[in-house]
Amino acid sequence: MAIALCCVAVGCGEPAESESLKEARKLHDQLIRISEDLHEAVQASLVRIEEEIEASMSAGDSTLSIQLARLESQLGELDVRFHDWESTVVGIPGDTCDHDHDHDHDHDHDHDDARDHGHDHAHDHGNELSLEGMSDEEIREIQAALLAELESLQAAYDDIQAKLNGGEASE
Repeated sequence: MAIALCCVAVGCGEPAESESLKEARKLHDQLIRISEDLHEAVQASLVRIEEEIEASMSAGDSTLSIQLARLESQLGELDVRFHDWESTVVGIPGDTCDHDHDHDHDHDHDHDDARDHGHDHAHDHGNELSLEGMSDEEIREIQAALLAELESLQAAYDDIQAKLNGGEASE
């Protein structure tokens, strides 16, 4: 009977999760979802723009090729910024990683000019920063800051996409 009372008194296990930690988990899940979508979109846009550059060059439209090459350069820079950001992402202490970090890809699409994106990326949990020992509020603030930076990357991508879809490159 004493064991049962003790178990009830201490809550039989893990303490209740704070609202800050619950919010941190939601923010982390959101940034993982957005980052996966953004990464796929950037990669698809790089492939698409390379095809459009080759088509415009074949058609003899050097003006369009140059405009597209500028947008491709911006996308390449955004891809690098994304991977720099991704290297700063830290999980919630105690959570297991259940999302895909497999971003091993080679951007080298057989170009022998300045448009080569020949770089590979991999996510290594062994080198991941740790939030262990931080307060739940600090963990929430870090996740919010990561999400804010990701949203700025998304906005930059959206701007490039708008130019690609109907702005500068088609003039």
